[in-house]
Amino acid sequence: MKANWINQKDINRHNWDKLVQQTQGASIYSLSFYFDATAIDWEAYVADDYSFAIPVGIVRKGGITRVYPPLFQRYIEPIGDVSKIDLAAFEKSLLKRYSKGDLNVKSAILPKTKYSNHIHQVVDQEQFKLKTQAKRMIKRFAKTRYEIREENIDTGMLSQLIAKELSKKLPLYASKDVHYLFDVVKKAEEKGNLYKVGVFDGETLKGGLIGLKFNNKLLYLKGTALEELQKEGAMYALMNHFINYGFNQNCSIDFGGSRVKGIQFFNQRFNGKDVDYYYYTWDISPIWFKILFSVYSRFKKL
Repeated sequence: MKANWINQKDINRHNWDKLVQQTQGASIYSLSFYFDATAIDWEAYVADDYSFAIPVGIVRKGGITRVYPPLFQRYIEPIGDVSKIDLAAFEKSLLKRYSKGDLNVKSAILPKTKYSNHIHQVVDQEQFKLKTQAKRMIKRFAKTRYEIREENIDTGMLSQLIAKELSKKLPLYASKDVHYLFDVVKKAEEKGNLYKVGVFDGETLKGGLIGLKFNNKLLYLKGTALEELQKEGAMYALMNHFINYGFNQNCSIDFGGSRVKGIQFFNQRFNGKDVDYYYYTWDISPIWFKILFSVYSRFKKL
């Protein structure tokens, strides 16, 4: 089936989201609102009859348009009738259109381009099991004065609290790029995909988790609690509440994934299992761009 590249400004959002919803196992990352919120710009390789599509995040710098992974979006995926996709033709078209790229994908889709594996963690009701540390910390939290609840949580306040606390360890959350997180949370709430749970000291919000519901999956997006509450087991208690809410909604749980060992360890305390996804990178850009990009990258790190 022939396909062409289309910029997001020319994509009918209703038709796009209908295609996502018809795709078995599709993630919330593929919905148009998620791309709109997280990507600087995006384009898609779309079948002439709109039976399939493959979206990618793009950014234009120095006269070159390249593929990049948008913040807060783990991977992209083919949607629609994937049996119709000629992956060799897609790969050829992708590399011709974008001479430089970094691409995270749910499945291996580029036949000739080398990839490396990343992991995320998931758990369903049959796999779920609290490990010893999780049980201990949840019991500790139960003895405190703090309370976990879902009602009367101001979404903006929770988002700001999460960003403030995470910025103490991760500079990203103190930068202007944090607006991508705020945007996706706001749009998810407007679309009815948002789940939030908070931990309170009386009526004062002290932490919480933000999740996204779609296609019988509950995705953990971001969350934290003030340090003194973390020591009392708040994050374990919050995640346990989050997981059980998901199961009550007939959802499996997606922990969101991380290459940070400490976060992987935390997810594994709930018996989270590793699932691979795929990272591709290529650079066949002109030499002048490689030099400029190298200088830019070093300057950005200063």
